[in-house]
Amino acid sequence: MSEATTVEQRVMVWSVVDAPMVESPDGGMRDSVMLTDVTCGAPDMSAGLVWVKAHSEIHEDTHPFTEVYYVVSGRATLIAEDVPTEMQTGDVVFIPRGVRHRIDNPHEETFQIFWAIATRWSDLQETVAELGKWPKVDQRTGWHAS
Repeated sequence: MSEATTVEQRVMVWSVVDAPMVESPDGGMRDSVMLTDVTCGAPDMSAGLVWVKAHSEIHEDTHPFTEVYYVVSGRATLIAEDVPTEMQTGDVVFIPRGVRHRIDNPHEETFQIFWAIATRWSDLQETVAELGKWPKVDQRTGWHAS
């Protein structure tokens, strides 16, 4: 969308089924990137939903931007700079820029977070390209929906 697009023309509220969902090559993570500069004109942040399958983990990552999670459902362990911290439904998690982190879900249930990062999605060319390689999956079915 161009900067000239009016607020009335932008998507401001949507369902998870309105955005493509992709699954990691190992099948342990699903991601739906929903709020971006392309989808709604967000100039300086991006956000979406992630599901981590039971007995799975998300790869370790370090970002040059701040990240926040809201735990929608389940329990998992955040491992930040080798320090484990338990997360559960209703928790808010703050990850400062430059902090090495990953999520480990050793539990029986799926772990789901809403994530937000303090950067424009189109500026994350490597991440956009990587997720573009992941297979798209049906948002309405699969292990994340159980």
